[in-house]
Amino acid sequence: MRQGLKRVAHRRDDALTGGRWDRLEHLLAAYYRDAGYQVAHVGTGATAGRFDGGVDLELRRNGRLLLVQVKHWNAYKVPHNDVHQLIGVMVNARADGAIVVTSGEFTRAAIEAAARNGHVQLIDGDELRGMLGPLPDVPPAAAHTADTLAAQVGERLLNAALSRALPTGRKAARSYAKAAGMALLLKFAALCFLLLVAYQVIQGLSRNLNLRLQSVDRSAVVMPPRYEASPSVAPSRAAIAAPPAAHNFCIERDRRTGATVDRCVEHAMRPKPTLAEVRESQRKADAAMEVLRASTPEM
Repeated sequence: MRQGLKRVAHRRDDALTGGRWDRLEHLLAAYYRDAGYQVAHVGTGATAGRFDGGVDLELRRNGRLLLVQVKHWNAYKVPHNDVHQLIGVMVNARADGAIVVTSGEFTRAAIEAAARNGHVQLIDGDELRGMLGPLPDVPPAAAHTADTLAAQVGERLLNAALSRALPTGRKAARSYAKAAGMALLLKFAALCFLLLVAYQVIQGLSRNLNLRLQSVDRSAVVMPPRYEASPSVAPSRAAIAAPPAAHNFCIERDRRTGATVDRCVEHAMRPKPTLAEVRESQRKADAAMEVLRASTPEM
């Protein structure tokens, strides 16, 4: 059993189901010509191509274009995917309507899909036999060849895969528009994120560079010496360059006469004491200490 397809409720065994699939296309082309349509047989039954692009007959009358898809199915029901696929082809070709013909049956979902669209007509096996009338039996030798059977199976498999993978009709247009809009929005969001990251990186590098430049400038600057000077008179170069003079502790001013006396010279000019004078001075110091010890027991 084919995946996802439902079996027909009543399987037929007559001249229509026993004939080739391309014979049904020719029978329908002749029927619509007799009905007053200009018929372009573009299906694989006439062109011998591998695929028909979802259309077997193009009908034109009174400025109107109708697209016909023929399904020579007898064991399985035609699903809603085939209806949606033909709706998509109809919208792209700007046709006025579409017809899906099967020698068997349609699923309920396919019938509801055609009813919702309003421009798709479904012709099942009962109505098809009423349109074509009694058909002569087909010899068994003309039933199916290996090439035609392989082409038919390949076409059906491709159509089923496309129907499941891609939405069709107006839903397809809306889905594609939404997908394109979402992709554009994601690209814009990604671009904004990259710009934000680049801005943050540039700001960080700029801050680091400024900090390094400031540290280099601070280390290179030499502060000039500060001088205590009046605002109007600037110190001379000699005053700036000359170090402050050291204080001479030997020079003193005499309080009585006001004259300057060099105590170091005066001390050097004094006569040096003799050995007897030194001993006498030491004896007096020892005697003074004995007096202190006698008067002060705690010493």
